[in-house]
Parts: sequence; C-alpha cells; structure tokens
Amino acid sequence: MLSTPAPVSPSQRHALNKVMPTVAELERYYFQPMRTTLRYGLTALLTSWALLLPATSVAQEPIEELPEVTAGNAESLQDIIEEAEEAAEASGEATPTTRTEAPNTDLCPYKESPSPAQSTSEVVAPGATTPEPVAVPAVPAGGDKLATCGVITPDGFELPDDLTASAWMVFDIDSGEIMAAKDPHGRYRPASIIKVLLSLVAIDELDPATVVTGSDEAANIEGSRVGVGEGGQYTVDQLLHGLLLASGNDAAYLLAQELGGDQVALEKVNALAKQLGTQDTFAATYSGLDAPGMSTSTYDMSLIYQYAWQNPTFEAIISTDHIDFPGWGENEGFQVWNDNALFMNDPDGIGGKTGFTDDANHTFVGGLNREGRRLAAVLLDATVSDIRPWEQARLLIDASLPITPGSGVGQLGVHDAQEAISATPEMPESTETPTQDSSGSVSDLLKLAVPIAVIVLLLIAALAWTFRASKRRR
Repeated sequence: MLSTPAPVSPSQRHALNKVMPTVAELERYYFQPMRTTLRYGLTALLTSWALLLPATSVAQEPIEELPEVTAGNAESLQDIIEEAEEAAEASGEATPTTRTEAPNTDLCPYKESPSPAQSTSEVVAPGATTPEPVAVPAVPAGGDKLATCGVITPDGFELPDDLTASAWMVFDIDSGEIMAAKDPHGRYRPASIIKVLLSLVAIDELDPATVVTGSDEAANIEGSRVGVGEGGQYTVDQLLHGLLLASGNDAAYLLAQELGGDQVALEKVNALAKQLGTQDTFAATYSGLDAPGMSTSTYDMSLIYQYAWQNPTFEAIISTDHIDFPGWGENEGFQVWNDNALFMNDPDGIGGKTGFTDDANHTFVGGLNREGRRLAAVLLDATVSDIRPWEQARLLIDASLPITPGSGVGQLGVHDAQEAISATPEMPESTETPTQDSSGSVSDLLKLAVPIAVIVLLLIAALAWTFRASKRRR
C-alpha cells in the first residue's frame, strides 16, 4: 500500500524556490536565448550552404549514368548530333549549332585561342591548370596571303552561298596547294577530326593483327561509341575502322591503352602534330572531346590530313563504306558504316572524318576525286542551316575546280624553318576532364565539409555562451 507523501513545509518550499527557477525565469534566461541563438545559427547555416552550393555544383556536376552498352545501343556520332537537334527543336530555343551565315572573322577574333566554352567541358579539375595557348608565330605558315583572317580566294573563285563555318580551307591532296580559305590560322576546337593523329600513331606503332580485349572503361566511355563490349576480342585493324568510320571513343580508348596509356598516347599525338609543322594545334584529348587547351586551325588540319592521305592504310580505311564488327558474349556481331556523308553520297567521294561537340559545333573533313584531281575541304565551327556541313564542303570543292593548279592562295608546309619549331605547351600532370565518379570526389567533399564543420562549431560555442550568460544573470 502506497504511503501518502509528507506535506512540504514553508521552509522547505522556500529552499526549493531558491534552487529551482520559475517558469518565467526558464523562459527568460534559458528558452528565449536558446531560440534566438538557434534561429540566427540556422539562418547562418542555410546562407552559407546557399553560397557554397553553386561552386560545388560546377565542380561536381553529376555525369548521367550510361546504360549497359550492347550492339544495339552503341551511340554513334550521328545519334548524338540528332539528339542535340531534337532537344533544341523541342525546347523551341536557338542553339549554337544553328546559324544562317558564316561569322565575320576579318578582325582575327580567334588569333590566340578559341571562343569561350559554352558548356562545362573545359572546367579545370581541382589541382589541375589550363595549358597556356600555343604561341602565335611571327610568320604564319602557308604563305603571305594566309596571314589574314577573312576570306582568301583567287580570281575566278565564286564563294558559295549558305556557308556557316567560321573557318574553312580547300586544298589539293596530292600537291598540297591551298585553293581558298577563310580564317586559316584562327583557332577552334577540332572535335573528332583530331582522331586522325591517334590513327596515324596507331598505324605506325601497332600490328594490325594484334588482338585487344574490350574493357568496361572502354564500353562505357563518354561520347560516341562504335560498340565494343567488355571481354570482346578486337584486332587493332577493326578498332582503327571503328575509330575512323564511326568515330568510336571506345575504340580510341583501347588503342590508346595499347600505345602505353592515356598520357603516353596523348604525348605521342601532340609530338606528331608538332613534327608535321602545325602552328595552332594542341590536342587536350586524343578522342576530340573538349578539354582545357584544345585548339587547332583549318591550316593545321589540312596539313595533317594531306599527310594522312599519303598513308595507304589510312586511305584504305576512310575509303571503306562498312565493315563487319565483332560481337561479344551473347551479343552478335554487327555492321559499322562510314559516317562521312560526302563519301557515302557522292560517287567521287574519297573519305574523310566528321566531328561534333557542344563547344566545337560541327567539324568536317572530306575529299572528292573529280576527274583525277583530288581536292579536300576542312570546316571548323560549322552549323546546320539549309545544308549540312558535308554539303558545304562539296560546294567549296566544286568552287575550287575551275582554279588552275598553281593559281591558289598558298601552299601547305611552306613556312620559315625557325618558326616551324614552335613550342607545344607542356602537358599537365593530369589530362582527365572533370568527371564525377565514386572515388574522385574526396577533395570536393572536403571543401564542402570544412566550412560546414566550422559553422557547427560556432553554433556549439554560441549555445555554450548562452548558458554561461544565463547563469551570470541569475
């Protein structure tokens, strides 16, 4: 049986009141300061988070997870172009890949470097630096006329309508004579037409019969893919066809690993460009994906492709309409077709290369053999208007045919010997483009965690000060 508690005497109640604060005292000395401190602290925390969020979102922009690659869903360069066009059409907004006329380049706006990137493709990864632009030579290669930046044409050349490329050049594949040009040494992004350099290095150094095993890294590479699979078996020759016909970044990755890895392959690519006498080219990636420092010109691309066309292996590959490509695992083999529409649509086509990225826009190289005269056109920063880049190339080649050999505006490979030794920027330690993966975000998380930890410690200190102050008030 419970006992009844003894009544509290007046003296005991007085003693308890001295020890226990009243409700009013609790509200005044404890709860009200706590609420004020927490309110200010929460406001500071949310404000700091809002200020930190934009910076971290740029550095840590999530990369959309790619689906498992199969022979049926390997994404071609044309797929990527069509997806970009469909997205622009659906949004009802104009995009950088659409314009009605070629930009005016008379004042040499891209003499030192390409226009600023419109996407995050050239955001520098933490700890990395952007390579310095290639030094501008005192004497541009190709002849005196190529020192200017506007349209350069000989007498009798009728400039076609509907051109949208910022820069272009038409040249004779066999003689190297430059028939006409626009902004020949202006610096632009090459996109996938830069793959020519990787192909030439691989042709020179690798046995075409060597068998290469596909990897998960290759199968899920960023950008256009020919369709290699993890564990698949491919010869170097098949990978070269996948590289040049279908612009496969997966094929580029596997070839680069055979050449010694990404860094070694990139160094070899830039060494070859320098050896050929380029003045405006720095390959930041061997596949053509945009990255800090990427640069080339129509002169340099013409010089490289004129050299490449003299290589029988390269010429045979780009003059192929399609090949049978191996499957892997339970995936059957499939056909890989040449994505160069000038070659596929004109009976005189002799191959070339296509390219596209959001910041490079459309780039294109294509050639025609008109009655024994082999002419090629290079287009940089082109867009789709009433006609596509390959059709613009055909118009430029046909406009050059009436020009008598020897009456052009310049010559590939002609430059001052001293100026030819132009310094290529040193490669940064890491050439990886900024991407988000499960292991590469530690430094970014630390950058975010440290300020938050400081704020939390300040809140704890504020609360401690509040309690100490309330005791002093009593």
